[in-house]
Amino acid sequence: MTRILHAWLEGSHVGRFERADDGVVTFVYDDGAPETPISLPRDGSATRKAASNFLENLLPDHAQTRARMAKAYSATSPATFDVLARAGGDVAGGLVLLPDGQPFPDRDAPLLDPASDEDIATRIAAIKRDPDDWVSTSTPARFSLAGTQGKFALAEIDGQWYWSNASVPSTHIVKPARSDFPGLEAIEAAALGLANAAGVDAPQASVLVAIDQTAFLVERFDRAGRDPFAQRVHAEDIAQSLGRGPEKKYGVTAIQVVKLLRSVDATDELGYAFIRQLSFNTITGNADAHAKNYSVLLRPEGITLSPLYDSVPVLIYPEYDQKLAMRISGAERASQVAPEHWLKLGSKAGLHPDRVLGIASDVAVDVAEHVDAAWAGVDASQAEQLREGILRNTEKLTSSRK
Repeated sequence: MTRILHAWLEGSHVGRFERADDGVVTFVYDDGAPETPISLPRDGSATRKAASNFLENLLPDHAQTRARMAKAYSATSPATFDVLARAGGDVAGGLVLLPDGQPFPDRDAPLLDPASDEDIATRIAAIKRDPDDWVSTSTPARFSLAGTQGKFALAEIDGQWYWSNASVPSTHIVKPARSDFPGLEAIEAAALGLANAAGVDAPQASVLVAIDQTAFLVERFDRAGRDPFAQRVHAEDIAQSLGRGPEKKYGVTAIQVVKLLRSVDATDELGYAFIRQLSFNTITGNADAHAKNYSVLLRPEGITLSPLYDSVPVLIYPEYDQKLAMRISGAERASQVAPEHWLKLGSKAGLHPDRVLGIASDVAVDVAEHVDAAWAGVDASQAEQLREGILRNTEKLTSSRK
């Protein structure tokens, strides 16, 4: 049973996660190492489960997926420590997690394992057949990704695809669509394109074609540069920042997020940046924008909100729960949100209400301006449904500007 996971950040050892006999996990910083000030403060003020939940949030949500990972990676058990001892070399954010006795990989001798079109197509097809089949014993990849939807990681180096590991940071995430959500791959890529057009920063996304298979492809926002390898960027999602486990990702409110961000930014600019992303998700009908779908980047020069990600306008799928993961001042559905809800949210969150409404209105105006062009690569009937549904959500905000 793994009891220690060593944490490396940008090539330097910064501390270790320790698991006690009673299962309690703590993080011990090296002297002089930079701290992760939100989720794992050096002063010990984090909640008792913060370190354990930090690690839990690096793994898939479903137990059956973790069990499959444990088997594929020859982990001693599906327990979090044991799976990350095998898969912690390439995870969300900037950390590399390695067990006792495993040195940090030599940067001058990376383990390069090419991923051919055939390999990628095989992985996509496998996940479409079985959503829990995230990893395979037939590929040398070593990664862990969070969430519920089947996905895998790839590293792009000089225009070629490789499997990621501790020495080769992944640069992209590949998500094959579930068969019960037709058109999802193109819709998710188009939604991020709409975000960028509307002035909401989002990573580049597209539909990957590998032989006869397709999947949603997105650049990782927690990676930077290519020389020729990417650099991992320290990051954590809001659930990690709050010390919560992934099972509680739907219990976080927008006000809690603003207050959390205020704890590291007294100017509230992080809070207003969050409101901008929250506005886009709400206006475009992304009811599934929970705490793990917002993140912060932690760089030496400061803390910033990550680009928008996992933004899918689920209003196109009526069988999907349309209740907002984060209500807007009591409004449960995107279609119910009006200017007064944004004003009330601003007031209760301790922000300037007029500025909050101004941000939401600006996003609505920009979305309405670009919504027609956004769905060019989407099925025509779905594109029209998206256009109509999103424009309905913008009307109350855009009319308030006239």
